[in-house]
Amino acid sequence: MLTKEQALFEFSSGRILPDKLTQKAHVHYLALATEMFRVYAEGVGKTRSELHHSIQELFWDEKSCHPRRIRAFCKLLDDVSEYEETRGWKIADLRIRVFSLAAERHPLVRQKRIIFAHDEATVKNEIATKLGLSWTAIENNLFSDVPELQRLKKSEEYPSEADFLARYNETQIQAALYSAVEMQVTARRDYRDIIMAAKRAMLMHDVERLPDNSFRFTFYGPVSPLRTTKRYGVHLARIIPRLLACRDWEMKAVIKFFKNGKQPELRLSSKDNYRSSVSASPEFDSEVEKNFAEKWGTAPRDGWILERESKPRFAGQKAFFPDFTFVHESGRRVLMEIVGHWTPEYLKAKRETLLQFREEPILLAVGAGEADYFLETGAEIILFKKALKIDPIKEALDRLLGQDA
Repeated sequence: MLTKEQALFEFSSGRILPDKLTQKAHVHYLALATEMFRVYAEGVGKTRSELHHSIQELFWDEKSCHPRRIRAFCKLLDDVSEYEETRGWKIADLRIRVFSLAAERHPLVRQKRIIFAHDEATVKNEIATKLGLSWTAIENNLFSDVPELQRLKKSEEYPSEADFLARYNETQIQAALYSAVEMQVTARRDYRDIIMAAKRAMLMHDVERLPDNSFRFTFYGPVSPLRTTKRYGVHLARIIPRLLACRDWEMKAVIKFFKNGKQPELRLSSKDNYRSSVSASPEFDSEVEKNFAEKWGTAPRDGWILERESKPRFAGQKAFFPDFTFVHESGRRVLMEIVGHWTPEYLKAKRETLLQFREEPILLAVGAGEADYFLETGAEIILFKKALKIDPIKEALDRLLGQDA
């Protein structure tokens, strides 16, 4: 994602409008994208600063192109590039040794004079010999812990110029959300993709069924104003690529700017013709879920089959999307929820949801230190550390099945 210095947006009538490249106004940017790809493809061995300067030169005649837009292009190209990395403490030690040796011969001159006995070329060779390195190696590494002076090792290209420009639009939406305190998404399709994206982004959320059978997802951050930081906005921003890939939705987010106290809204919908950088939806929210599903397998275990595509459950207008559903050969169904990132706000929101659905048979997988927090939910609690084990889950399922006997 972009940094604050690469974000570009405007304000209009209480709304925040992220910078957007359009086919009508910016079709010539496709040719510029080709040139940007060329700069990086031919730039192996050049420093990050040199590459960025070359990109800036491509836009010399684009007077309407904001410098932040150019910096964002550079960031997106860097994102698919690999630079030579070095450990800072080793490079710092190298600098100390080089400058200490050079200081003994100060001042250095291009050519020897009567009172200036140390020429630059000779001193460089002497230092290189003493350190057991070539001067070229010393010069290439002397400031290689400074990002601007790191050298390009290799660069991958985006699938196409259009994909690159679409990614720019997507990241500008994300950057506009860095100061967001709440987001609402109303969706009529692709509900599972949205809820999975929320879980993967570690977002606290509520889900409400509306009268027209659409769903309203509310994503929110810490309640205390003292804890409101851009960190939560970054989590909100992570949902954007997946949301843009969904169909038939509207989104609005409240953006808080501390300097002027304004709280403009960011509003988007599936009709805004944004293009997503992702395609197929991931099958699982986390590695814990993925590993567990693979261990359980598709065959029945003691008459129980694991279903990944869980249907939402409802308590009034409140909706609950469980992580898994176990289906027994007798027809008995048991929901399973895995409690992941354990912030106080997340735990509170999860407990409140489970309390509303306490009449449902639920297996709750949770860390040992948080088990007591969920006792009053009535869920069958399973403790785990890093991975879910099959046997405790089978035993819990048998207990729930026995309650119906």
